[in-house]
Amino acid sequence: MSGPGAGTPNSGFQDRINRMQERRAPIEAARPKVDVLPDWKENIRYPATLVGMALLGMFAVFVVRYVRFHLMGGTLAGNDADLTMFIDAALAGVAAFVIYSAAGLTMRDANRAERGSMLSLNNLGDNPVKAALVVGIAIMIGTMHNMVHSAPGLFGALFSEEWAEDVVAYSEPGSIYFRGNYFTVLPQAEETVAEEAAPAAGVETEGGDAPAKKALPKVRRL
Repeated sequence: MSGPGAGTPNSGFQDRINRMQERRAPIEAARPKVDVLPDWKENIRYPATLVGMALLGMFAVFVVRYVRFHLMGGTLAGNDADLTMFIDAALAGVAAFVIYSAAGLTMRDANRAERGSMLSLNNLGDNPVKAALVVGIAIMIGTMHNMVHSAPGLFGALFSEEWAEDVVAYSEPGSIYFRGNYFTVLPQAEETVAEEAAPAAGVETEGGDAPAKKALPKVRRL
């Protein structure tokens, strides 16, 4: 027959467990919760940042060319194609920095831990966000004429009808502009190829003198 104090050891052990749980309760409550599956918002934020920076670079080139066009009296042409491309790229970098700062954003690298200047190209390979901006600037400089081919009316209203007509006449759709040359990368329509192969009508006059024509950029098909 068990005595009256037979249950005391078990109750004492349970009391100690309860006291330990009470002491650990605040610690467990303060510990951050860890989800087994990551949040989809966190997963999409980084690639969306890269795409946004590339679009920012493209928009900066458009803004620079728009301002430069109207300040230069309706032209974007220069005597040196390389110098013109460099000016567009440099001014686009400054414009992107101004737009980025005006939006109240901070430049960060892939891990969102290291900060740097958008005007500096140092450690470009280690900073995918900054690299995306540079890629966007380069894409817009080399392909903006394709947008004019797609929407000549819109660009004619923003710049001028004469400028849009010149871009359509003297550039190649589906091409990349680099150092004064157009490198065609997309297949051309049969009508376009036929027009290029056909001799120009009325090149010579009765006196044998050819009318003055604007020099065309070189077209290289890849």
